[in-house]
Amino acid sequence: MRSPARIALLAALMWAASAAPARAQLPIGPTIPATPLGQRGFVTDRAAAERAIAFRPFAPDDRVSEVTLLPPFHGAQVSANEGIGCAYAHAGQTWTLLEWPRRGGTLDAFPRLPAEAGCRSVYAIGGKAKPRGVAWTTPHGLVLALTAEGSADPGAIQAEFRRLVRRGACA
Repeated sequence: MRSPARIALLAALMWAASAAPARAQLPIGPTIPATPLGQRGFVTDRAAAERAIAFRPFAPDDRVSEVTLLPPFHGAQVSANEGIGCAYAHAGQTWTLLEWPRRGGTLDAFPRLPAEAGCRSVYAIGGKAKPRGVAWTTPHGLVLALTAEGSADPGAIQAEFRRLVRRGACA
């Protein structure tokens, strides 16, 4: 016969074991807070991300600080529909550029902006009055979206968008 103290001890140990996370649930290594870009997709190196997608992405800058593989903009969750995102710094601001194959998707939920040379269509992310970014489509069936990490003046967003267009973001 077991004593009531042993039964209580055994019950307490069983309760404590069930409340603690299993080893497989514990993070390995230090926990690193996700960046705004990292929250959108799977963080990887640039070469691996470029091998995983079905298009040649536009490179905004040589100083890319982070790259992610993105879920599809439109269509099934297959590599042919996946996109790529990158964070980079320019003119004292950190920018996020996302790129996907269009695959029939539309940006018509956003207000249109004036056309830009070479771009199929241009849209304001967050409204025309104070946009948080710019999205556009290319003649080659890609969708791109540019946003600033943190806040940025709408003029700075437009200036960065035009700089990317001059570098070939719509080609």
